[in-house]
Parts: sequence; structure tokens; C-alpha cells
Amino acid sequence: MKRTLAALLAALILFALVSCAASGPEEAQSEEQSQPRTEETEPPETATGQNDEENKPNALFYSEENVIDIYLVAGQSNAVGFSTVVDKAAAYEFAPELKKGFSNVLFAGRVRWDSGDYYTAQDYAWGRTKLGLGAGGGEKIGPEAGLAKALAEVYNETSGKTAGIIKYGHGGTSLLTKVTDSTGPSNKYGTWVPPTYAIEKLGFRYGEYKASMTGALYREFLEVIKDRLFSLRSIGYTNVNIKGLYWMQGENDRNEPDEYAVAFPYFASDIRRDVANIMRSMTGGDDRGAADMPIFVGTISQTQNLEYPRAESVNLEFIAMQKKLPDAVTNCYVVDNSQYAISRYDENTGKVNTDGLGSDQWHWNQADQLEIGYNVGKAFFALDGK
Repeated sequence: MKRTLAALLAALILFALVSCAASGPEEAQSEEQSQPRTEETEPPETATGQNDEENKPNALFYSEENVIDIYLVAGQSNAVGFSTVVDKAAAYEFAPELKKGFSNVLFAGRVRWDSGDYYTAQDYAWGRTKLGLGAGGGEKIGPEAGLAKALAEVYNETSGKTAGIIKYGHGGTSLLTKVTDSTGPSNKYGTWVPPTYAIEKLGFRYGEYKASMTGALYREFLEVIKDRLFSLRSIGYTNVNIKGLYWMQGENDRNEPDEYAVAFPYFASDIRRDVANIMRSMTGGDDRGAADMPIFVGTISQTQNLEYPRAESVNLEFIAMQKKLPDAVTNCYVVDNSQYAISRYDENTGKVNTDGLGSDQWHWNQADQLEIGYNVGKAFFALDGK
């Protein structure tokens, strides 16, 4: 009887061990996923579902040696992304990865645009770069889509390298404007005025009259950069490098090329200093390339908003100034977007016409925006010799 009980007990123990071996890992994973995440590790929710399961970054989670190279994108509406997606099939033919997202090219940021008497802001937590990360989400794109295709030539599962794009912008805004009671509708929500330019050329510091909006975009850009950089830790990246900035802005300042040429060097110097300080606070002293990061200036289109006969000449004068900015700023380069047509002036009607050209009179069409973004990525690689 004792032998029978002993044999039965041994059989039960063996059965329990086999059952645990077969089901343990799956049950543990399921249990872990069902637990609520802590506030410290959960990225913020976004309006676009950047945190859904399908779009999670394909990171080598929890390895302290994970490296990510960061590319910054900023400016007004052609950085935000107002190019309408009219042909998804063509976009996916351009880059099939845009459908579900590039596994090793991540995206995060914030975009803003005017909505009548207020503005709308859309936040993106870290996720894969895919189609539809512009204004409103889903049906609009900015340069990030084409940029991701170029970056994926180096950052992919084969190489094991990962890149991240941080984008911030607000449509119809200025680098120059000091906000006053008479400031136009877009700039009343903020401008890109950098702090040193405000002090030396406008004669006031942030915090004085109307200064909460003067330079507000510049300051919020820094806030977004800091937030997204620090949140990289929650998805396993602790080794972060700053690779540079693509600056797509100027349409709102096209009538003031001379003053823009004065202001931009201040912007370049200030943004490098301030991003470097963010990186030093993150790393304990190393700016990781931010202090002298390359800045790529995207020119405006030669045919942007041709709403009056002389508009193209105004655009060309501004573009000529943009192309000279590298003479005044070290490690600064130009991505020439001027020949990507947006509109034409119709002499018969005296109005702007966009037939067969831009998404509207201010913004590039889908195909051109994809190509421009790709050109930006190739420009970064040409500098790195890749």
C-alpha cells in the first residue's frame, strides 16, 4: 500500500512539473501584460494611437547598451505636415514600411495648428514612423515619412541600429515676430523668436510684455525635446546621440529676408546651446553631439502661395537669402526645395491656382513631400559619409 501511494504521489509531482514547464512562460507573459503599468514607465497617450500594440517600437528592451540616434524636425506648416495623403497605395509603393511603421525608425513629438479662435495641439508618444503623422493625424504627412525611408537604409533590423525623429511645429508662424496686440492670428499663439535675439535685437527678455507668446514655440520645442528624450528610458534606450536638426520654416517671414538673415544665426546658436544643456542634464555632462549639431535649412518653394503677381519674386529673394545662411552659421547646410511647385498665379483670374500642383497654395503634394523628406535624410548621410 505504501509503495502504491508513493508511486501515485511521484506521478502527481511529475505531472505538475511537466505542466509548469509547458505553460509557465506564456502564463507569466500574459500576467505581466495584464498588470497596470506604473506612471513612471508608461508613455503618454496620444490622439493617433502611437502606443497601440501594432505600433510599439521594436526596441531591444531593457538592455542598458541600447543606442538611438535622434533627428530633430521643426518649423511651420510644411514641417508640421499639411500635405494631404491622396493615394495611400502610391505612398506604400514609395515605402512599404509606411503602412505598419519602420521597425527601427521611431517617431515622437507634437504638432500644432490654428483652429479659429484657438489652436489644436497633437502629441505623439514614441512609436514607429508611419504614414499620417502630420496635422490631424491619418490623412496628412510632413517630411518625417520620406526621412524615415532614407534613415531606414542605415537604421534597420539587419544593422541593429535605431533612429528616432522628434518633430515639433506650428503652422503659419514666424521666427521674427515680437508678439503685440496687433499681431496676426497665427503668431498670437507663439513665435520662434530665440532668447538671445529677443534680448539683443528686440530689447526685452522673455517674461516681459507679451513675452509669454514671443518665443513661445522656441521654448515649447525645448520642452518637447526634453520630454521625449527622457521618455526614451522607458522603452530601453539609455545611450542617446543628437544627429542634427532639419529646419523647415520661412514662409511667414518671406517679406523680411534681411532681418531673417540677422535672426537665424541667433536661433542656430541658441538651439544648439539649449539642446546641449538638455543632453548634459540627461547624461551627467556629455552633450552627445548637440553643441555643434548640423542644421539643415529647408528652402521654401519658389511657387509657394502665388497670390499676387510679384509673389514669386518675393519667394526667390527669400530663397537666395536662405542659401547664404551657411556662410553665417557653421555646420549649416541647405536642402533646396525651391523647385517643388506648389501653386501658380493665374493672370486671367488674378488668383492663385493649384491644379496639379500642391495640396493647397501653401503646402506640397504627397509625392513631393515624400521626396523632400527622403532628400533630407540623404543630406544627413552625405554629411556623415554614409
